[in-house]
Amino acid sequence: MRINENFVLKTIAGEAVAMPVGEAVSKINGMIKLNPTAEVIWKALEHETTLEDVISTVRANCQNVNEATIIEDVVDFTEKLRKLGILEE
Repeated sequence: MRINENFVLKTIAGEAVAMPVGEAVSKINGMIKLNPTAEVIWKALEHETTLEDVISTVRANCQNVNEATIIEDVVDFTEKLRKLGILEE
């Protein structure tokens, strides 16, 4: 799985935001503000990867978060991205 090429991650005023480009502009109007954990997940998904690898990446970057929360956050966020057509299988 990976982020659809019609979405990019930008930093605006110090905040990470996902923006549609190309064909995606007609489907999603606006930007998606990402919290720090969502930004780590997004960056892990910029290249072809697996759910397990994304969880490992988040675990390495968010050491003060318990395992159950990491798994729940990754699964929830990837499902939201999938429903919006941002995540490709």
